[in-house]
Amino acid sequence: MLTLNGAEPPPKPSAPARAVSFLKPYLLGVAGSIYLFSIGWTRWKNRAAIVELGHHFGYRHESRVTPTLPVVAASALVPDNSTLDIRAIDAVDGNVSERELVTICRLVRQQQPMKLFEFGTFDGRTTLNLAANSPSGARVFTLDLPGTAVSTSVSPIHRHEIQYADKPASGARYRGTDLESRIVSLEGDSGSFDYSPYLGQIDFVFIDASHTFEYVVNDSLVALRLLRSEGGTIVWHDYGRWDGVTAALHELKARHDSFRDIVQIAGTTLAVLRVHAGASAQAL
Repeated sequence: MLTLNGAEPPPKPSAPARAVSFLKPYLLGVAGSIYLFSIGWTRWKNRAAIVELGHHFGYRHESRVTPTLPVVAASALVPDNSTLDIRAIDAVDGNVSERELVTICRLVRQQQPMKLFEFGTFDGRTTLNLAANSPSGARVFTLDLPGTAVSTSVSPIHRHEIQYADKPASGARYRGTDLESRIVSLEGDSGSFDYSPYLGQIDFVFIDASHTFEYVVNDSLVALRLLRSEGGTIVWHDYGRWDGVTAALHELKARHDSFRDIVQIAGTTLAVLRVHAGASAQAL
């Protein structure tokens, strides 16, 4: 074993010292629990924290709609030796997880799409990474519902989604970056937006807008129309987490031939569909 002259390991803390050091997180945990289980549970993100706490003690929460899509490893879809360009790695509430972000980047890096369309910009973290991992010259079109349109949306959005739409501006994470020129910001309601300039032009679609059943069905059917006749890829976020997303993908798989090959990527809430040549044209 190699050693470093003059260096000594730190002394092991005594049992009383360890107890004192644990006191701060213990008291913070007690205070947090009192808040969480008294009034804190009324907030959606705090209820999610309670579910996570339940997971620690062995409870496995499932949404009311049980996920049934076939589960495949990401490595079965894309090679795991790609060199990725990951931007804005830190996630906030409303973002995809770090694992999901890496998986999306792997899909984009492998397929090298020249035109991408995103439903739901939010803070632009995923948008930025779509642009970073697509080829030079690619364009990412990202559609977001402005906060002023929440009350007039074609179909009501979930009350928990209002906080994501009601923000000062969309795409804050890519504003002012070297990739902003590759991104085209669009505003509108995905249920009534004019998609005519993009139909049959897109190689890769990412769906993470409203999670209600009605909007997921609409956005998915629109995505099929957006893809080139040569085919392309559609990716959904929050499958198995939001009932609207889960139920919509089940219905699409059961009732629409073009969606029969949807799968879930293991360890994520991502669902993916590789659309083959001709399938998108059939939906036009």
